[in-house]
Amino acid sequence: MRVTKRTDIALRVLMFCAIKRGERITKSSIAQVCNVSEHHLGQIVNQLAQLGYLRTQRGRKGGLALALAEEDITVGAVFRSFESKVPIVECHDMVTNTCPLAAACRLRTALDSAEEEFYKSLDDVNLASLVGGNTELSRIFSAS
Repeated sequence: MRVTKRTDIALRVLMFCAIKRGERITKSSIAQVCNVSEHHLGQIVNQLAQLGYLRTQRGRKGGLALALAEEDITVGAVFRSFESKVPIVECHDMVTNTCPLAAACRLRTALDSAEEEFYKSLDDVNLASLVGGNTELSRIFSAS
């Protein structure tokens, strides 16, 4: 399984906001430290806000902030929000599936189970456990 760039960036944004809690956070500061395009980052920030993970405020004094406590944001939930529409294999997408084995293949069931176990294992990881006491991450994010 390969994690999409959107999910990777979404988690970087959430970690940045957790480390910088209480500070004014801008998209440009995140883009610079996380080495991502500000335009692409804007789309992800917008999605995180729509999902209820971030609060955003426009204007000169605007910025971003976590909308939830770090303990309430699980990596599994973020992954499901960003990855669930991306099929793990072709046969999981009934619209574009061209696999001739789909009707008889038992691998699909095994992959469904493995995918769910993957998400379940990430449900045990919250944002607080990623950033709490992580001095190296704090140092990296302080470069902004």
